[in-house]
Amino acid sequence: MSDWDGRYRQFVEASSDCMKELDRDGVIRFVAGHGCAALAPEGPERLLGRPWLDLWPEEARAMVGRALERAAAGERVDFVGTRRPAAGLPRWWEVTIAPVVADDELDHFIVISRDVTERVELQASLESIIELLQDRLNQTVASSVSASTRYGTLMERLESEHGARRDAERQLAGVSEQLELVNHARELAEASARQAQKQQAIGQLVSGIAHDFNNMLQTVIVSLSGLQDEGDELSPRHRRMVTYAVEGARHATALTRRLLAFARNQQSQPEAIDLGDLVMAFADFARHALGGRVGVEVYRQPGALPVWLDRHGTEQALMNVCLNARDAMSGFGHVVIEVGERACEAVPSDFAHDAVNVRQVFVSIADTGGGMPDEVRQRLFEPYFTTKEGGSGLGLAQVYGTVAQAGGAIEIESELGVGTRIRLVFPRYPGPLEPAD
Repeated sequence: MSDWDGRYRQFVEASSDCMKELDRDGVIRFVAGHGCAALAPEGPERLLGRPWLDLWPEEARAMVGRALERAAAGERVDFVGTRRPAAGLPRWWEVTIAPVVADDELDHFIVISRDVTERVELQASLESIIELLQDRLNQTVASSVSASTRYGTLMERLESEHGARRDAERQLAGVSEQLELVNHARELAEASARQAQKQQAIGQLVSGIAHDFNNMLQTVIVSLSGLQDEGDELSPRHRRMVTYAVEGARHATALTRRLLAFARNQQSQPEAIDLGDLVMAFADFARHALGGRVGVEVYRQPGALPVWLDRHGTEQALMNVCLNARDAMSGFGHVVIEVGERACEAVPSDFAHDAVNVRQVFVSIADTGGGMPDEVRQRLFEPYFTTKEGGSGLGLAQVYGTVAQAGGAIEIESELGVGTRIRLVFPRYPGPLEPAD
């Protein structure tokens, strides 16, 4: 065993999680970590050679079996389940199953189990406390409404009891503050609903226009193709003009498809895609959307850049960042988009227990605006926070949600008077890439 293998094994065995390696049939062939003591107090070696599915109670095996099937198909699966240890009450476990692929075939699984019983119980306790506070608030509001009708008589009776009157006024003031908070929350919810309805209406309008425009373009392309078929009867100059027209029409057709993808409103549908290809195709759409006064340059590292994410959600997230960069430059400036991959310093445990480095795929968008102060940068992705007049504050919040859903992260570099760079970072997908549609 090398020095590195020894240090890595010590790192795994010191973890509070229970880490397991399963073969293709789901049989445990490696186990380590302090978390395994709850499953096998006599020693984790007793788990070797046993089917992992047998460690779960009968009522949970169907769910766990489906999770293994999804992981065998190349998907990283997360779920939470309850399991009774060798002794004591049932415990809640947060489980991650990651497939490891070698030579385009499934080689084995990495399973990481974390005991989250305290977190689940704490969450249940917090929900009970919130429910109790809400009930008391409702009772207080009802009492205050009833008391307001008797306020005149009450004041006459309390004229000689100034201390008690001041206490009652303080209680009423506290109820008023609570009511203001409730009204503010209701206003935020109504604003969010109006924004969602507006975005849906705009998406339907853009989608309809793009469909009609695309149909008209198909008629133009067919007519131009007919002219190309009779090119021998045209002069060389006219043939070149027809060729340019055909290419322009096909380019416009591709643009309408990008517009439809941008306007689409649907649930997340992650898939294995090449982020470099996605960004190169998106850049052409971004040039039209940002306007002629904003220059757009794209730099891509060579090679495949596979990621597992939702194509349309990522395109919309990139567009939101680009539009924010345009606004930061007051509609005039330069945007640089860079896509590539890099190594992460942390030792991974998601895809292979013996890997040295984690590879990350990133796309960064840099502008030449005025930068942002620290107080703005800290709240940049909060819903409803905006520095633009008339803005909703939902665009960059959507970016954060999309990146977090894909298991990624966001890095921000900003300097006042120089500009801002926002980098979206995703884990590199280890499986094969499907042919692009």
